[in-house]
Amino acid sequence: MNILITNAYCYLNKGDSGIIRAMVQEFRKQYPDARITVVSLFPELDQDKYGDCRVVASPVAPYAGKNRLAKVLRNSARWAGLWLANRLRLPVHPTLRDFREADIVVSCGGGYFKARNLAQFLGDFMYHYLQFMTAVQYRKPFVIYAQTVGEFGDHPLVTGKIRKLIRKSALCLPREPISAAFLKRFVPDADNCFETSDIAFLLTKQDIPAGRLESLLDREGLKVGVTMRSWHFPGEADRAGLLAGYKESLLRTIRHLADDRGADVFLMPQCIGPGEDNDLIISREILSRLNGHPRVHLVDENLTPEQLKGVYARMNLFLGTRMHSNIFSLSEGVPCVAISYDPKTDGIMKAVGLEDYVLPIKGISDKTLVPLVDKALADLDGMRRTLARTLPGLFAKSRLNNTLLYDVIASGGATPAKVRIKAVAGEWQDA
Repeated sequence: MNILITNAYCYLNKGDSGIIRAMVQEFRKQYPDARITVVSLFPELDQDKYGDCRVVASPVAPYAGKNRLAKVLRNSARWAGLWLANRLRLPVHPTLRDFREADIVVSCGGGYFKARNLAQFLGDFMYHYLQFMTAVQYRKPFVIYAQTVGEFGDHPLVTGKIRKLIRKSALCLPREPISAAFLKRFVPDADNCFETSDIAFLLTKQDIPAGRLESLLDREGLKVGVTMRSWHFPGEADRAGLLAGYKESLLRTIRHLADDRGADVFLMPQCIGPGEDNDLIISREILSRLNGHPRVHLVDENLTPEQLKGVYARMNLFLGTRMHSNIFSLSEGVPCVAISYDPKTDGIMKAVGLEDYVLPIKGISDKTLVPLVDKALADLDGMRRTLARTLPGLFAKSRLNNTLLYDVIASGGATPAKVRIKAVAGEWQDA
């Protein structure tokens, strides 16, 4: 059995790498002897990071420059070239052999399946689209796995190509209810779309080695974990002002937690690269503005996703901007207040029944964030009861990704004619 996992980003983003490690963790239970290959945008950083897997390069490497037009033109040319090479079966890139030899192509889960306009489709989404396109051209069964889906704007090229991909997939698995509802509107005739949940809910947590962080976690009292990111506020005119407001709201909320609530606050970089996509930068900036506060701690160890999940599990409350930091904490029953930069966050929080504990990152301020955090602290038991009620259904939906995938493999690539899913109530019913 040859399983090809496509569309991987980079191990340094511990949310994305947690997805792949959870996929491999689960695939090995069903197919212990399978050959699993991961197609990565940063293969040099990802080698030996996903267990017993090969890591190979994407057919098109990321554009290193900053000129948007040059990026669009370059990726458009690569699209045409790769389409022709696949059509003629020309071995222009070594990874094409992995597509040719795959029994099943599975995109890694995530939030990249979107393109708001033509420029984003030809720029950012093109790296992902080319991998899906190659699976189609090589006539391989492929699964759009545990995805947040949309937006796609209204450009006919974009919407046409995306609808075609969805219809040609053996399965399209939206990972939360907002994406599932979008797909019902976007491709109402599709019979291969089934709502699941993020596979990272199933990632197994691990303990961290003894040391400074372990001793801090052993302290008595309230512990709050925080993830933050330098969000770029796409499409907004005053990006610098919005980012400054976001930082200020976090700074004041963290100070409130440490000073007024007596909490130990752990700043936890969820993504440490590649390049400037590094949460350590903003975390260190916030820490420096707190003047070495004794109750605020920067977690700067390069932990595995499983170890991060183990740390998050020891928090009383989590305040997360990075969505997978929220998933890691929620899956361990830890109440969460989420700062949303994308509908995927709203969708996940709705799925766990905590949609009242989400604030949009645009225009956020301490005047809204501090009261919401205080509300959560006052109702930690109620939030835990909500998670105890909703998480079993989320775990079942996470496992459903693989139940359906294995059905496709067993049937030689055909979409299951009839699917039975585990409902939140714990009963089997027709999807």
